[in-house]
Amino acid sequence: MLPVNINHSIPHRAFRAETVRDHELSIAAKLDVLSMQLMQYAGEAAFNLLKSRYPKAQTVLVVCGSGNNAGDGLVLARLALEESMHVYVHSVSNPERYQGDAQKACQQFIDQGGQFHKFNDIDLSRIDVIVDGLLGTGLTGNVRDNYRYVIELVNQLPPPILALDIPSGLNADTGMPMGCAINADATVTFVAMKQGLLTGLAVDHCGKIFIAGLGIREEFEQAYDDKVSVIADDTLPHLLRRLGSSHKGNTGRLLFAGGNLATPGAIKIAAEAGLRCGAGLVSVACHPNNTTSLAAGRPELMLVVDFKEQLTQQLSAVDSIVLGPGLGLDDWAQELFDKVLACDKPMVVDGDGLTLLAKQPKSRSNWVLTPHPKEAARLLNTSVAEIMRDRFEAVKSIALKYGGICILKGAGTLVSDGERVFINTSGNPGMASGGMGDLLTGILASLRLQSTTIADACCTGVYLHGKAADIAQEEGEKGMLATDLLPILRKLVNQY
Repeated sequence: MLPVNINHSIPHRAFRAETVRDHELSIAAKLDVLSMQLMQYAGEAAFNLLKSRYPKAQTVLVVCGSGNNAGDGLVLARLALEESMHVYVHSVSNPERYQGDAQKACQQFIDQGGQFHKFNDIDLSRIDVIVDGLLGTGLTGNVRDNYRYVIELVNQLPPPILALDIPSGLNADTGMPMGCAINADATVTFVAMKQGLLTGLAVDHCGKIFIAGLGIREEFEQAYDDKVSVIADDTLPHLLRRLGSSHKGNTGRLLFAGGNLATPGAIKIAAEAGLRCGAGLVSVACHPNNTTSLAAGRPELMLVVDFKEQLTQQLSAVDSIVLGPGLGLDDWAQELFDKVLACDKPMVVDGDGLTLLAKQPKSRSNWVLTPHPKEAARLLNTSVAEIMRDRFEAVKSIALKYGGICILKGAGTLVSDGERVFINTSGNPGMASGGMGDLLTGILASLRLQSTTIADACCTGVYLHGKAADIAQEEGEKGMLATDLLPILRKLVNQY
């Protein structure tokens, strides 16, 4: 059996590591699969992936810990010996202390002629592939020194690393390294997708991710639900279609509020995204000194120049509002923030709007908050480190505190209503440039008018945002601009 690359077949759900550990054996038992068979299947799947991904490999180094993760590695090592490969195995733990299935795998490896080696006895220049079987998904505290030594050593070696179940040192639930973590070229995870592999700093450690269900994945996913879903192309809800009789007045009216004196670009990018993603009429309430440049750059935008009567009329007429891009934090910004927030229309709040909201918290059911980790820290009155420590908990906490839906941006963007979490799988490092977040707010506001629910709009919005960047990535990650995605977004929204 060959593990499936999740980029080719993205799983629809992800799980906490504890859920998998606690229940995989009971599911296996129902299917008359013994625990040792599961370990055998895991080792076989990993070995098949190794041969497929590194077909020229002749010498393998397997680094092991003390638990079942080590057992998986020892099954792989035995299979490599059976195919006449040269195999080095280094165990951090004394092999005589292995227990249960890991002990059985160890004995089978020795019976095949396998030996354990100290690093001083290994010709590191011969190694073609390193297999990481050090630490599994049960890690809860920082990596101990003896494991840290091995992790840091193999990370410095040139051969690619294949991680079993999870890169050692990575927290399977949060995606955060626990002091240090393996930098894998590829990771094959077993039974079900672990939620931490898909978000945060995990992307720097996992490499290409593969999943091997070991014959029990389908039954496991039917039996358990950790309320974590994965946003992928085949799970995306379809956007509402336009009627033949549609006109600009019934295809959505949006108001974008922001664009202070020094930051007109943010509101322009957001408003253009609203237009390109299908809104019929888009108005912009910005600093009066910016109206000329906005009108010249995009004549389809309507400008709000009177913050009294005209703004009041617009707030009454529009279907949805974006508040925050380029808003600033001065008295002008506060006045606009207060006026817009007094309106009860559906709303997307971003940027400086989130900073002002953190100072005067409110809760609403019909808005979307789109913080990056620093803004999330302000909303929860904590540190960025605490947000990154558990992005899943952070996104749910913001949604519960402020209402509506929270979108916690970053690698593996998370969407939550406070109960269920959705993990986005599109996007790439080329998006690390100014204006990408402003672009997302415009996408979200426009798609809210074309979606059955606000959650559907959010999931579709973050996915198409990232997918547009993935298409733009064909010309390279560096130098990608938010505005580069506008023509691509127009095509995408007409495909869904």
